[in-house]
Amino acid sequence: MTIAVAYRPDDFGKGALRWAAAEAQATAQHLVIITVDEIDPEFEEPHEIDLSEFTERFDLEDLDYEIRRAASLDVADVVIEQATEAGAERLVIGIRKRTPVGKMLMGRVTQMILLDAPMPVIAVKP
Repeated sequence: MTIAVAYRPDDFGKGALRWAAAEAQATAQHLVIITVDEIDPEFEEPHEIDLSEFTERFDLEDLDYEIRRAASLDVADVVIEQATEAGAERLVIGIRKRTPVGKMLMGRVTQMILLDAPMPVIAVKP
């Protein structure tokens, strides 16, 4: 079984990755970490997101994981595509705390992932 996590280098992405890693460890699942630069890959090089603070610990804990890196102007589609290709049964994303009105005005990427993902999406707050 596989669990995928959409990672971005902020508190929300870190919270999602911590939760997904703990879940993968507890249930002996394969963890797929998906990072996507929101850039046009035809004109810009993707940035190398440093995951060493996590991967060093994952290696010590013998966690089964892989990192998938991509660049696209459509982050939501790439996250869903990568999670689907990996055979993920669940997809974890980090979200901000929102007011009831703010939940209706959720970020575009988060909203698209929640609406379009073919697998259950777990939204984690840091």
